[in-house]
Amino acid sequence: MNLSLINGKTSVWTRRLLATVLLAGPLSAFALELSGELHWAHRVELSVPVKGVIKAVPVRAGDTVAKGQRLLILDQRPYTSRLKGVQAEVKGLKAVRDEMQRELDRSLELYDRTVLSEHELQVAKNNLTSAEAGYQKGLAALRKARLELEYSELKAPFAGIIVSRHAEAGQVVVSDLQPVTLMVLAANDVMQAWSRVTASDLGNIRPGSRASVKLAGQTYPGLVSEISLEPDSRLSDKDKYYRLVVEFKPANILRMRAGLPVKVILP
Repeated sequence: MNLSLINGKTSVWTRRLLATVLLAGPLSAFALELSGELHWAHRVELSVPVKGVIKAVPVRAGDTVAKGQRLLILDQRPYTSRLKGVQAEVKGLKAVRDEMQRELDRSLELYDRTVLSEHELQVAKNNLTSAEAGYQKGLAALRKARLELEYSELKAPFAGIIVSRHAEAGQVVVSDLQPVTLMVLAANDVMQAWSRVTASDLGNIRPGSRASVKLAGQTYPGLVSEISLEPDSRLSDKDKYYRLVVEFKPANILRMRAGLPVKVILP
């Protein structure tokens, strides 16, 4: 393997993987080969925590997207209108708070001159406290309105590939009871091969150990990322099997499909 592959443009995970394989050398001729299945390393179901009518869905299944890219936009007019209304309310509440502050300042001056009673001074203080509470409540409503407007757009939380799309323009989204999955996104840099192995076959294999994945006629270097500590209770075999997960970087993520059969090779 060419060391020039490890350059500044390569991901930290890939550099670690390549370095491990280079140091360890080729896999042993007595390697253990296990049947397995392809899985996404990082897969999330996406929705929006607000309700509304979908205005546009600018991506389709199979598209690669960047972190922060817009995946879906609701009709934002209700949220924009609410935000403007709350902004106006906060402006009024601030004016009341400022006036109560000036009133208290005048009351303190009169109190020092013994013109104002202690009771009247306390009333001025209470008025300011009430006005301040109303203003702070308005600011909280303003933050919520801004957040709802932000939530009316669904953005990719990380770079990846759109696995499936369950949204169309004109569709009504109601998230009051339970959010509806509108998009499924998976990371497009690393995938996983899941297999099962007996405790006796594991030997000295540990998370971080090197392995290989055979898929569609190609073999990819990988690293063991997980070995379950409990046997799979769904299997009724006499031997106890444990889940083994190997992470690897495929050559072309666009040709990958979760569920494809793979072979996991352990040294």
